[in-house]
Amino acid sequence: MSAWVPVCLARGFLDKLTPLGLPVAAGRSEICSVRAVAKNDGKWDAMRRLLDDDSPKVRQAVLSELVAWKEDGLRFLSESAQEKTSSGEAALGLLRELGWDDGRDAFRQFIRAFSYELESGFLLLDKVIRPSSDLIVTRQRLDQLAKRCEELTVLPTTLKDRCRTISRVLFHEEGLRGVRADFNQPASSSLSFALEEKHGLPLTLSVIYLLVARRFGLKLDPVELPGHFMVGCFLGKSTFYVDAFERGRMRNPEEVMAFLHRRNLDDSPQWFLPSTVGDVLRRACRNLVHQHLSAGNAESARLFSSFGNEFDEAYRRAS
Repeated sequence: MSAWVPVCLARGFLDKLTPLGLPVAAGRSEICSVRAVAKNDGKWDAMRRLLDDDSPKVRQAVLSELVAWKEDGLRFLSESAQEKTSSGEAALGLLRELGWDDGRDAFRQFIRAFSYELESGFLLLDKVIRPSSDLIVTRQRLDQLAKRCEELTVLPTTLKDRCRTISRVLFHEEGLRGVRADFNQPASSSLSFALEEKHGLPLTLSVIYLLVARRFGLKLDPVELPGHFMVGCFLGKSTFYVDAFERGRMRNPEEVMAFLHRRNLDDSPQWFLPSTVGDVLRRACRNLVHQHLSAGNAESARLFSSFGNEFDEAYRRAS
């Protein structure tokens, strides 16, 4: 360990730590912090020298500081974990402890199990897109949105009224929007990113809508359209569709057909039916392949393409 760490210990820095996951509290100017020293000496090099320190207090300081670094902390640990050293092994352990470990193996196992459920699938995919995402936090946020929908509901109510309530909460109170400027940003395929940054792809927003609706007592369905994505309600006598990308606009089948005609897209009857969870996840992976290729991330594009191959193989085995 470098010479400056005992100085910090002597000045009481490590005795003033906050719990894991919270930033280190600001102390008096004479108390040096991991952050201050890391900035002066080159924060990555300084932090790397601390990774395999087995002192509980030093480990807590490192964890707290990495959380404060946010995406930089994830990138630092991911790169450090590739080293065949004790520091690399320690970085891998910290990734797991922070819940930032790579979710690709878990998602592959989900695909191969061929027992697809919408929420589990998209939360696992989210962990691949954004390893720093917290699945529990995402679930809690969806719970909160559904609870708000319940608060606004006055019974009796119709299916369309309940869908209007979901749209009010998501697109007016919460401010979710369809991404307009950069469809090729991979993060726009992430549920957690859309909930945090308030924008996403049509598919991403539709999945959020579906998951909130499920908590709100509505069994709606994903509907894959050519070049677009909507939510379908097939529960009552009259089928209708919700366009989450257009802030919850409702369309009947004739309006959806006109929508496709205006864009010179295929309006064959199969497009108007519910899609399977596996097909929706495969489409999300195809979106990510295109997004990463557009961004010049060939390796990431190959990863999401490999997930598509896994889905194809799972369907082949099932048939």
